[in-house]
Amino acid sequence: MRAYNVTVTVTGRTDLPGELWTAATVYLPDRLSDSVTVLFGFPGGGFGRRYFDVQALPGYSQAEYHTAAGFVFVACDHLLVGDSARPHDPLALTYENLAAANHATVEHIVARLGEGALVPEVAPVRVVKTVGMGQSMGGCLLTVQQANHRTFDGVAFLGWSGIYTNFPTPDGGRATHPLPTRGTDLHPIADKVLGVVAPDEDQFRFCFHWPDEEPELMEADLSTYRPFSGVVRGDDRTPWGSTTVPPCAVTMMTEGAVSAEAAAIDVPVLVGSGERDVIPDPRAEPSAYRSSSDISLVVVPRMGHMHNFARTREHLWEHISLFARRLPASPAQ
Repeated sequence: MRAYNVTVTVTGRTDLPGELWTAATVYLPDRLSDSVTVLFGFPGGGFGRRYFDVQALPGYSQAEYHTAAGFVFVACDHLLVGDSARPHDPLALTYENLAAANHATVEHIVARLGEGALVPEVAPVRVVKTVGMGQSMGGCLLTVQQANHRTFDGVAFLGWSGIYTNFPTPDGGRATHPLPTRGTDLHPIADKVLGVVAPDEDQFRFCFHWPDEEPELMEADLSTYRPFSGVVRGDDRTPWGSTTVPPCAVTMMTEGAVSAEAAAIDVPVLVGSGERDVIPDPRAEPSAYRSSSDISLVVVPRMGHMHNFARTREHLWEHISLFARRLPASPAQ
């Protein structure tokens, strides 16, 4: 696998002022064919693009898994995440402008791959299919991106509910919290909702990680997962993390947050859930995607919400590969 970090200018592609860019890493197979399918990965809240390329221990890189099968894999940081730009007013970030920046990122990378202009040593390739996958918060933003921009030939929502995203509890119930709804102006209430109304550490542990996971990864992740608190993530100990999270993420765990956009998606959909996840009823999820005639579901045993840390992670990755392979080629190709 070969990896290339790229920066994509998205200035003027959103309603946000100032110079803006997104950071992405493009992973290429050792042997790159003339025609390729490109998988794009968008991370969840508190995580950056290296969630898709965990290198702390062997076998945890989703990028390695997919490039070994011949795919091109692109991991992307949202605005205000990881190495991407930090807008002057983070509270002005919305689902729509975050999704627009991600769409611009995909457009740029696909075009440059086709032109052979992405990196000097990579010849032009024909991109025949593109697949977007969003984990958790990334799934929310991918829903809006696909509905508003029709970016991808297929989309995979991983640990995200198109109906109502919330936390499981040990007694078999669900935990919900009084959160502001989508579109709420967060400026006057930021100090009351950012990092204040949130599950506690035990809830994160129960939901995010299965008990049999590697302690080295699980404990490092849990000890620093404090969204909006300033606790450092994305360093050498947690390279998969991001200290910064778009503030609008606090509105995502409200009922029907992106239900209108989910209902508008008309390309094939894959819903991926862990056995214990933020999706209350995985088998109800197809009802959210009423315009799609091709909806697949996989619930992976012994997997928590942060799928790529689970010992059963390759079961999910295999389903994503199969989903991508059976998609028809883009009509433009």
